[in-house]
Amino acid sequence: MLRPRGNRREDAALADSGRVDSVRRRRVLADWRIAYTVRVATWNMKQAVAPKRPLDDLWRWAGDEINADVMVLTEARVPKSGPPPGWTAVWRSGGIGPRRTWGTVVAAHGVDLVEVSSVQIGRSAVRLDFTWPGVVVVADVVHRGERWATVVGLYGLTVDGENNSCGHGRFSSKRLLRELAPLFESDRSDRIVVAGDLNLWPAEVPPIVGELGLIDLIESTSSDRAPLPGCSGCVLGAECGHLWTHKNGNSPNAAVQQIDFIFATSSMRDELTTVYGGVQHFADAWDVSDHAPVVAEFDMPAS
Repeated sequence: MLRPRGNRREDAALADSGRVDSVRRRRVLADWRIAYTVRVATWNMKQAVAPKRPLDDLWRWAGDEINADVMVLTEARVPKSGPPPGWTAVWRSGGIGPRRTWGTVVAAHGVDLVEVSSVQIGRSAVRLDFTWPGVVVVADVVHRGERWATVVGLYGLTVDGENNSCGHGRFSSKRLLRELAPLFESDRSDRIVVAGDLNLWPAEVPPIVGELGLIDLIESTSSDRAPLPGCSGCVLGAECGHLWTHKNGNSPNAAVQQIDFIFATSSMRDELTTVYGGVQHFADAWDVSDHAPVVAEFDMPAS
């Protein structure tokens, strides 16, 4: 559920957990002007290395442990009976295709989701078309009848331009982000969050992210966290602050990787209070998935 502000018990628990000082910094500014905190998360449900668990258990863990208002779930499936009670979700039935029945899901509780398949640019309606439609979901998050933001769930397939396996998401992520360009030219352009597993390292994030006006919320709050030892594909050095979100095998020498991201437009960044995640904050994540979640919390100003 959306969290009313001013809950000092929750504040104390957050402080005890060590989850970033920016929470304190933001809250002293104008607690009285804030109505709710909206929690947005991304998590990949894949279990290649992690012990296999039933799909219902994964959704239960997401609800209990991540406890977000809006979740981008990648390499995910929805139970045959539909989302669990209290949840609503937008996804492509059948996933990517016959051999890959998983895909991207945007799920929520406490707010409504409205799928966005076309956008208005001036007087024209422009359809959003994607090379791999099963891995992209675009949805408006609606609270009390008003759009709070548009959330994009994105998964970077590890294929090249010929659809051949290439082991990374550098090609597909860039293409899918370019195919999202009409959204950023539309009347929704001011309040957009893009989240998901891009299957690439931080230094490989394509320039199109900045060209679309998106800000990397993990890197923009890196000073709130200690550097991640052994962080793969990182050029920030002592200013790293990345999150370990992917377990790349069971070897003790397996790479330490962040390949899951949350980006947002500048107006959303202004409302950001905290970012946390990775195995640093979800210590049992490797027991349920090869990935650990990333979470961003935003203030919803009082009307």
